[in-house]
Amino acid sequence: MFRTFVLAAALACACAFQAPRKLAGRTNSVAVEAEMSKSLPFLEKPEKLDGSMIGDVGFDPMGLSNQGDLTYMRAAEIKHGRVAMLATVGFFVANFMHIPGMAGKAGNPFDALSEVPLAAHLQVLFLIGTIEFIHLNKTFTSDEPWDLGWGSDRLNSMTKEKVRDP
Repeated sequence: MFRTFVLAAALACACAFQAPRKLAGRTNSVAVEAEMSKSLPFLEKPEKLDGSMIGDVGFDPMGLSNQGDLTYMRAAEIKHGRVAMLATVGFFVANFMHIPGMAGKAGNPFDALSEVPLAAHLQVLFLIGTIEFIHLNKTFTSDEPWDLGWGSDRLNSMTKEKVRDP
């Protein structure tokens, strides 16, 4: 049994260094019709990633751009990024700033979650749900659903070229 295993292992190693054989009836000419991605040259460029968006070089190895509307996906990505930034700031600020008379007992932010009453959690969820509901129509119909209209008015007086290249 051991001799058979050693012989099979030796043949497998020897076959690894042998040049591949051509099969009868097959040719080596391959017609490349699809455009290849700039970021992953061994994959085809997704049809929705045409280079019209900032930073678009065709990177989509999982094929997510074919799953839905790219404008909605971009809006969701920006919204999740904003929530993550707020959560990070809140994680650190909670250790240093407290409302007078409301200082928490937990020094660990993970333990502080269980100290907050259920009503406070429901208030936060209600606020998030209200904001989502107000902007629901804009999320699916606007060309720029990530613009909630809460920003500064300083950019309104600038031209698009000035905004892109300060």
